[in-house]
Amino acid sequence: MLLSLILWFISIWLEYFIYHKLQQAGISPVIRNLFMCWAAFWFFAFIFRGYIIYFLRLPEPRRAYEILGGLCITWIIITILAFFGFMIVNILTGFKPFTKRKVLFSVILTCAGVVWCLLEAYFVQTREITIKTHKLPEGRDRIRITYITDLHLGGIYTPLHFNRVMSLIEESSPDIFILCGDIFDGDMSYWTQEISRLSQAAKRAPLGAFAVNGNHENDYLLTRYYDDFINILRESGFKLLSDERADTGGLVVIGVEDRKNKFHSWIKFLLKPEDANKFVLVIKHRPYLPQDALGNFDLQLSGHTHGGQFWPVGYYRSWIEGWIPQGLSQNSGGYIYVSNGAGYQGPCMRLFAPPEITVIDLVRE
Repeated sequence: MLLSLILWFISIWLEYFIYHKLQQAGISPVIRNLFMCWAAFWFFAFIFRGYIIYFLRLPEPRRAYEILGGLCITWIIITILAFFGFMIVNILTGFKPFTKRKVLFSVILTCAGVVWCLLEAYFVQTREITIKTHKLPEGRDRIRITYITDLHLGGIYTPLHFNRVMSLIEESSPDIFILCGDIFDGDMSYWTQEISRLSQAAKRAPLGAFAVNGNHENDYLLTRYYDDFINILRESGFKLLSDERADTGGLVVIGVEDRKNKFHSWIKFLLKPEDANKFVLVIKHRPYLPQDALGNFDLQLSGHTHGGQFWPVGYYRSWIEGWIPQGLSQNSGGYIYVSNGAGYQGPCMRLFAPPEITVIDLVRE
């Protein structure tokens, strides 16, 4: 909510900047006033959805509130893109006074940016990673892990996008299927068909399906839908690991509960002496590495950062998580993979941070 509030304040100034440029170019007062009325509508919609409804806990329809919130953030992002469109034209023309032609070019640049961001969010990618290890159990030369994170089912997330994600998951035919947090972002009763499809994918994974909480499950769902979330996961065939371990296919799977006190993961307390020759897989929503985790795992799967969702926000998200980069990296002898996430938060838009599902093949070294 804090980030949304910051963006909201920024957008107010940007809307004034755009209005000033329209006025400078001699654009009709009718068009300028329509623009400001449109901006004012989203201004009050943001306050209504983001604060009054949130604190008053008004009754149904919750879904309408979620959609309104998503559209408000979308307008803020479009305003930011419009600002950059006007600024680029301003710079290329030597900061000379705006004309109607410059406004036209600025609008074209803005539309191109919006279309790019929409298309980037639309096309979900499959990231395929191979990790060689001598810790696979006898009789297994490969174990395939498919994991997704940050779906954020809610807001203006669409079933169409979800179905694209699930098609890629089903094509990957995983041995282990993992949900790495922030799967739901609102009332789950609206997503029964999607939950059913997740359940089918979980039951087809021969070595099991596992899940951990993300910050949205803990911070948002905890007060409204947390019990529903727990029940849905269990009924769907997922094992929710909350600072717990599971053994499957000769692997040790440790799920770390997401919490604000992120400096202790308790991984070492979940390990046994006989685990020394087993492949230890850690599922942890935030990539941050606590001291007690170092050297105690072979692979950690994380998300949370969305790759920033919009460049260059990814650098900031990486910094607050201890400079752990996106994608695959190594730390203290273990691999870490940080996914961009399969969905989006707020607008259904991304910039140089495409959504992904991740397929990791553990192969015998």
